[in-house]
Amino acid sequence: MLRKLLKYEIKATARIFLPLYAVLFSIALINRLISFISPLEVQAPKIISMIIYITILVGMFVITFVMMLQRFYKNLLTEEGYLMFTLPTLPWKLIVSKLFIAIMWTIASGIAAYISIFIIFMDFTGISSLFTALIEFCGKLYTLFGLSSFLFTAEILLTILIGLASGILILYASMAIGHLFNRHKILASIGAFIALSTITQILFILLVSILHSLHIHDILLETTNFLNMEVTVHLGIWFIILAAGILATGYFVITNYILSNRLNLE
Repeated sequence: MLRKLLKYEIKATARIFLPLYAVLFSIALINRLISFISPLEVQAPKIISMIIYITILVGMFVITFVMMLQRFYKNLLTEEGYLMFTLPTLPWKLIVSKLFIAIMWTIASGIAAYISIFIIFMDFTGISSLFTALIEFCGKLYTLFGLSSFLFTAEILLTILIGLASGILILYASMAIGHLFNRHKILASIGAFIALSTITQILFILLVSILHSLHIHDILLETTNFLNMEVTVHLGIWFIILAAGILATGYFVITNYILSNRLNLE
């Protein structure tokens, strides 16, 4: 059933994002053509086309954010929720399907933004230089860390994914908490987000204080001397992954519990 939910989400959102990306690339290409065609002394077409491009670029990220919230809110917390929760599936699968697609389009929007920037500002020589620099960087990374450079790259990507998931899930949890109230649900959701963010920051400060009281800095220095910097870096990254994973799990549990046991549809 999860696969069907994912397909449904992709179909429902692709009809918005794919045309949006097409428009973004088209405007980027128009900007590139204008920069070649327009005389140097005539700047108005360049300025106008660049303003349009920046507007669409910013709008793309705004739409990505709004769609991420709207798909969860409208499908699960309004009248549509009656239909969604009659499906032969569990609430956690509904949450996961929304989460996966939100992550997918967030990453896709980021990639689309980079591609559009390349279209406007990069030439073949620049692209070649970029890939050459990237290959050189990977080579230096391999020289420093050996085979673990691939592990390092995987850890960074995993950190980004879990951090992104945690950021989305705190929004889902906030909306779910807000809909426990009978009135002013959106205002309550905003309040829940502020509360969850504050609690998260307090927990982080407490954790840092505890680690400081345990003289963890001295322990890390001894670990670095005993092992090497490479191992210490990996341990630090995995600590971040673990912390973000715990937060994401907590937000997911809150959302799933409310949708499973305390659902209050409009």
